Amino acid sequence: MQITHLKRTQLLFVSALVLALAGCGGREVPAAGTTPAASTPVVTPPVVATTTSLTLSASANTLKSDGSDSITITATALGTGNSTLSGQAVTFAASTGQLSTNTGTTDTTGKATASFTAGPSGINRTATITVTSGAATMQLPIQIAGSTISANPSTGINLPDDGTTPATIVFTAKNPAGTAIAGAAVTLAKSGVGNISYSPTSGTTDVNGQLSVVVSGVVGGAGSAMLTATALGATGSATFTVATAASTFSISALSLNTVALTSAATNSFSNTAMKIGDSLMVTVTAPAPTTSVTFVSTMGSWNGGAAQAPVTVGVVNGTASATLTTAGAGIANIQVIDANTTNQTGDTLSVAMTAVTAATITVQATPSVIQKSSGASAGASTLIATVNDATGQPVGGAPVFFSILNPTGGGETLSPAVAYTTSATGNGLNLGQAKVTLTAGSLSSTAAGIQINAKVLGTSVTTEPAGVNLTTSGNDAAVVIGGTAASMAFGQATVLGVNSNATAYVLPMSITVADGNGNPAPAGTVVSLSLWPIAWSTGGNCSWDADRQATPAVVGPPAVAAISAAGTFLNEDINENLILDAGEDGARTYYYGTFPAAPAGSVDTAITPANSMAGTVPATVTTDATGLAIFDLTYPKSSALWTVVRLRARTLVQGSAAVGETQFRFGALQSDLSPCRLPNSPHQF
Repeated sequence: MQITHLKRTQLLFVSALVLALAGCGGREVPAAGTTPAASTPVVTPPVVATTTSLTLSASANTLKSDGSDSITITATALGTGNSTLSGQAVTFAASTGQLSTNTGTTDTTGKATASFTAGPSGINRTATITVTSGAATMQLPIQIAGSTISANPSTGINLPDDGTTPATIVFTAKNPAGTAIAGAAVTLAKSGVGNISYSPTSGTTDVNGQLSVVVSGVVGGAGSAMLTATALGATGSATFTVATAASTFSISALSLNTVALTSAATNSFSNTAMKIGDSLMVTVTAPAPTTSVTFVSTMGSWNGGAAQAPVTVGVVNGTASATLTTAGAGIANIQVIDANTTNQTGDTLSVAMTAVTAATITVQATPSVIQKSSGASAGASTLIATVNDATGQPVGGAPVFFSILNPTGGGETLSPAVAYTTSATGNGLNLGQAKVTLTAGSLSSTAAGIQINAKVLGTSVTTEPAGVNLTTSGNDAAVVIGGTAASMAFGQATVLGVNSNATAYVLPMSITVADGNGNPAPAGTVVSLSLWPIAWSTGGNCSWDADRQATPAVVGPPAVAAISAAGTFLNEDINENLILDAGEDGARTYYYGTFPAAPAGSVDTAITPANSMAGTVPATVTTDATGLAIFDLTYPKSSALWTVVRLRARTLVQGSAAVGETQFRFGALQSDLSPCRLPNSPHQF
């Protein structure tokens, strides 16, 4: 019993020990006679650095709005502890403007860069550059500025609140370089205590970058006022002082055919117009002490009286009125004065007078030769039609339709299609004139140009084709659209050069490429050259044989005189494929065509002459600004005198092809001719 208890105690102790070792992380002891299993090492993956933050900087914080400069955006990728990280992918984005790239990878210093420019829009604005790397994002604002719009005059402008004395404000839009910007949209807004009216209320700058606005004071609107123009993200303003108007001697109202043109609050008489047969009533405000007003005009009649005769009208209730009529067209300068000339009080008005019924039309294009469009560059011509009545007086307000009779198909346009003849002055045109613009397309016209017809809508009055004179109207306008290589001409030097070992001649040459108007093709036009020995001659002693010349022929001894088929013959390779086709070997056709084809010549299984007898020219040449390209033609002395060559040139200018060629016989230096040092013709009949 004791032994059993002892063994049990020992077993319990061993079991407890094993459990204790297992609980302490001990490893299992393999059974006797077995191999311990290999342990698997624990691999810790490497830590991959990623961007946790970014810094952004720019070489400058402003850019010019016209895109004429650029800045460099630098992004720096930072990791844990603000350490710089290389090899990090970076993306760039801009809210406006143009980036050179939208992706990048940081270099060894943790930096990635992109170039940024405002682009060509010309609009002032703020661009936001956004850069992202990993989970980090950073933004940087860039100010785009430089475009301006200014008012002239801008200050010191006084306006009466009755609108009798308007002011014209000219707003001018410019880019950062100070160049006027045409086509800029302009919006206008007024502010301040003073009340003003203005026209137009918005608009677009003209070719000079300008928009003219007429501003008037409004009744009851005394005080300071401001008119602000906004364009290209810039603003410009003019300030006004509107004052209550005292009653002054002035033209205060106009009525055309009993219809009021203006009121005291808004009148502006700068563009007053009337037609023959109309009646224009002019009303003058004439405060005391004026009792009567004298009306005068350089044209027309007052109150049905004699032409250009002054009329005096009494003042009733502070005003005096007279009615003007006209039988002729032109510009009438009206003046109203206090009949009591000692007061020296007066006012003036200009009135445009035009005829009613169109009878003739003429059209003029300026310039009459323009370049075709290429990229952003487009040739343009201004077409002005003049419409007169049967007596030659200008007709105002006539709708003139312009059309292209023979378009090139290159997309040339007329804008607008219909324009109205002028009835007033101040628009750069004479009375009775209408203006449109022709913009060239991508193709050139013929030398005669495209024909533009002008017609008064609703009538039979129209321009006529060139050379047709059935009516008193003028001919259609012709505008030549150039720029296409229409022809090419070769030039040769009058002296020959010699190569370095005196075995070949060097002939300096040139080619001129011109369009249908004689204008040079664009600089850099590439011209392809090819050379071919089109004919060859027999002969010797520095003299080629005349066709069918009688020469000594040797048929064994002794020499006898015979009629040979000597002369100048076309190349045997008629189709110029450098292959001796059937029937070509020995074929003899006189080059000059003086005689019928000669008898068959020698059959030698070779093309006569070899194409190398023509020498060499460069494969291509490039024209300069004058349309000229220069090159050398090098040919062996053994070809001189005996070889007639054809030099051909081809070019393609903006889709239009042109080919030119010249044929000539190779010459020789005088020093090689007298005495004759050249070998006899290498060609035998």
